[in-house]
Amino acid sequence: MKKIFLIIIFLLITNNLYANTLEYKGLEKLSKKNTFMNDKGKPYSIEEISDKKNSLVIIYNHGSIQDHKQDSCKAKPKFGYIWDAAVVPAILKLHNKKINGLEVKIYRVCSGVKGMSVKNQKKYRNELKSKGKINLIDEFKNIKRQNIILNEIENLKNLGFDKIILSGWSAGGWSSLILQSRYPEKIIGTIAFNPAFAGPKNEWQKKFPEWGAFRELQVNEFNKADTINAIIFAHEDDIFEDPKTLSFFENFKGLNLIDYSELKPTRCTWANVDKKMPSNKGHNIPQSKCFTKYLEDKNYLISFLENIVYIFKNFLYR
Repeated sequence: MKKIFLIIIFLLITNNLYANTLEYKGLEKLSKKNTFMNDKGKPYSIEEISDKKNSLVIIYNHGSIQDHKQDSCKAKPKFGYIWDAAVVPAILKLHNKKINGLEVKIYRVCSGVKGMSVKNQKKYRNELKSKGKINLIDEFKNIKRQNIILNEIENLKNLGFDKIILSGWSAGGWSSLILQSRYPEKIIGTIAFNPAFAGPKNEWQKKFPEWGAFRELQVNEFNKADTINAIIFAHEDDIFEDPKTLSFFENFKGLNLIDYSELKPTRCTWANVDKKMPSNKGHNIPQSKCFTKYLEDKNYLISFLENIVYIFKNFLYR
């Protein structure tokens, strides 16, 4: 009986180690997809950047799907730009722009991780009900993605890039904002398009109430900050978060929350597919042609970058 027990324990341990090894190898493989991109979305080598010190690197973080499913890192999406690692077109258009003596470079991060299994989400739910110690929180995909982004920031800084801005859409925008609030010494600013993590409008919260509880924990984390140097774009037709649910961000210094609800999805076409967007796709407007033009007409991104670089050069870098 003792031998059987020991064998079971051994199998459990080795199975866990094997799973972790597979996940590590998978992330190691995906990390090769983390790359600099030009304005056409084509990867290019870091060796092509001769002046790293005078580069302004924008790290882009893609959207996500349900926590227990693996994020896709496909370069060519099947359905518009939904849930993949394609960069928001307006960000790509910033490639090589000159901002107060700095040249913009776009760096795409592909996380490709799985989060908490459905089984562990149920365990997490019970932990919340018991109000005891929460042991499973590090398994959330959102937390794993933050660690991946932090690792990429350190890698880039070690290579000589010391001026880094984060950007992201959906869950990628939310993760970027969290990191901005926690590590202002590493990140000089953030551009977030329709940031979302289990937003109050999300019908999935009924099935996975623990997501809402985790969102509340993260909002509390935000509230520890005094200043968040960021610009957020939000839309009233977003099925996850809208200007009202994100209004708590207006309490932070340095943050500008832009309500762009004047843009209607039905008037827009996908950036890479010549098709109109459905009326319920307010969350996806940043992946449209009309949004890119809207930002250019309003000059939102260039103005934000100029202001952030000015603050960095005159206050933060001293």
